[in-house]
Amino acid sequence: MIFVDYLNNPPSDEWIARADIVTTELLTALTAVDRATIIARNSGLWGELKNQLSLLRNRKCWYTESINDGAHCHVDHFRPKTNALDESGIDQGGYWWLAFNWQNYRYSGPLSNVRKRDYFPVLLNKVNAYGGNTNLEQILLLDPLVIADTWKISFDGIEGKILPKSLDKDSLDYKRAEYSIERYNLNDEGLKEGRRQKYGKAKNLINESANLLKLQTITYDVARENEIINIWTQLRELANPNSEYSATVKYCLKSSGHDWALDIAIAA
Repeated sequence: MIFVDYLNNPPSDEWIARADIVTTELLTALTAVDRATIIARNSGLWGELKNQLSLLRNRKCWYTESINDGAHCHVDHFRPKTNALDESGIDQGGYWWLAFNWQNYRYSGPLSNVRKRDYFPVLLNKVNAYGGNTNLEQILLLDPLVIADTWKISFDGIEGKILPKSLDKDSLDYKRAEYSIERYNLNDEGLKEGRRQKYGKAKNLINESANLLKLQTITYDVARENEIINIWTQLRELANPNSEYSATVKYCLKSSGHDWALDIAIAA
């Protein structure tokens, strides 16, 4: 998972105006059946934003960081529009009034969205009516639109696994990370293999650069200096937020113990 600055990249005013009209229709509907009919009839609206959402992170799934060319990717309703299931799978009430709210959309590959489905556990202050403040909800899922949430996971580069960053199993940070890893299917075998490959490539480049830098301290060589710069450029590209599994590469850089590697991670 990586931070996506979606809130500063809204859809067009024309799209928002059309979505607002449908939301007004939802608010005046008399029954849940009527609302479901309105949502189904206008479901193409959020599909219109799929391409825009995908381009914000170079076609990467916002949850897994994988590029899913050829797969049927989804516009996920972060807060589910119909049912919102708790950890036990019991419906606590969906967020139908957010069905056409662009800020509730996340770009997801099928691997995450199929597993996530309608699950959205809220630990405190669950909102069940239009006008409630969802910012006060204490939710269990990590959100790629919240930069602090993306800092709550860590990596095992050797196995390619994502882990909770907190070591305190009783802490909320640990529980949120653990639940999100499971619910977003972040440790699928294919994803782990992708991370292992990126971590291994970054590790080899870091070790190669470190060895060349040692030689530079003994005898400075211009050609060697250019080689180092080329390696650093490759590492920066791997750590670029638009590159696949870039968070894994950044973790590799930050945990290497080299100041220059940390600089590359920050610059990326």
